[in-house]
Amino acid sequence: MPTYLSPGVYVEEIPSSSKPIEGVGTSIAAFVGLAPGGPINTPFRVSRWGQFAKVCGDLNEPDNGPFMEGAFLAHAVRGFFENGGSRCWVVRVGGSTARELGGDVEERSGVLSLAGIDEVTMVCMPDAMTLAADGDEAELTALQDKLIAHCENAGNRMAILDCPPRLSPREILDWRASRPGYESSNGALYYPWLEVADPLTDRPLLIPPSGHVAGVWCRTDSGYGVHRAPTGGVLGVAGLGCDVAENDQPELAEAGVNSIRAFPGQGIRIWGARTLSSDLEWRYVPVRRVFLHLAASIDQGTRWTVFEPNDERLWELLREQVERFLDRSWRDGALAGETANDAYYVNCDAETNPSEVIEAGQVVCEIGIAPVKPREFAILRLSRIAADARPQRESANTSGRA
Repeated sequence: MPTYLSPGVYVEEIPSSSKPIEGVGTSIAAFVGLAPGGPINTPFRVSRWGQFAKVCGDLNEPDNGPFMEGAFLAHAVRGFFENGGSRCWVVRVGGSTARELGGDVEERSGVLSLAGIDEVTMVCMPDAMTLAADGDEAELTALQDKLIAHCENAGNRMAILDCPPRLSPREILDWRASRPGYESSNGALYYPWLEVADPLTDRPLLIPPSGHVAGVWCRTDSGYGVHRAPTGGVLGVAGLGCDVAENDQPELAEAGVNSIRAFPGQGIRIWGARTLSSDLEWRYVPVRRVFLHLAASIDQGTRWTVFEPNDERLWELLREQVERFLDRSWRDGALAGETANDAYYVNCDAETNPSEVIEAGQVVCEIGIAPVKPREFAILRLSRIAADARPQRESANTSGRA
């Protein structure tokens, strides 16, 4: 206890028994793919395009930078930064060329090395087609299944998947229907591929969209929040591998395929925000991401409870801490409801923690949330009325003059 020697008022800071829950980051991507240089199967962090180009550049052909024929990792990372991304992790798999691939599907997926990086919230595999023996459908399915399973096991991230290139909307629907395993709220699928200028040849090149999409996710997070559908802004690309017409959109959306469309005078935009889940509760990307964000934040912010005495004092502190965090989330617009009671509830008391739960060394805190869902359809009801049936406006001139 401090010793005070002169009369006066002294203010002492008393540390709180528990710290407030802080929201974890939502805008950290991870990319798995091929590059001419850089460490193999060892994730490294990148905060700008120049840093990636330096690490993954081609030492034999310095003018090529990190680009290599038949590989799309460099295109994806560049698209990520150009569309709003600020930080990512990169895993280079395979050898210095696409032909030097080795190992089984799980080794080629590169996701094993990402398991220990907690901050990642989205994962892309832009070279999936190449890693799958130049597009072998069985291997491609296996690779993307591994990516989805990794995200589900991690519990805090989503997979951004690419469709195969050069397929029509009908062919993509058939391809999607043939993959019943792609049933997950932790995955989102985008179509079609994007057209850019190939730095190696200066000719048009089709690239997978996942890197650009990840950048838009990050741009939306920083501008509006994780609860906003990540569709805003124009993608800086020259064109699309296939035009998605207005009448293609409903079937693609129903199948969980998020379209990228060109709008006259408005540029090329992402026009879909659905997951791969058929469960209506997890249909939308922002709903799933809000849940993952809140769960990860609460998990990290309540670790102080481990080894605390499991009694009413702990339950009250835990309940108050979670309620404060959810209240902030509701006020920020992440949760729906006119009042806090409509937006969430938190139960942590003797009812959720009976004697058998306490004896098992557990503390149970039940949390319910009402996430905001995106407005996917705007309904404008128009009707025709006869000219003489329109209500007449009263004249503002009340002087009696015509």
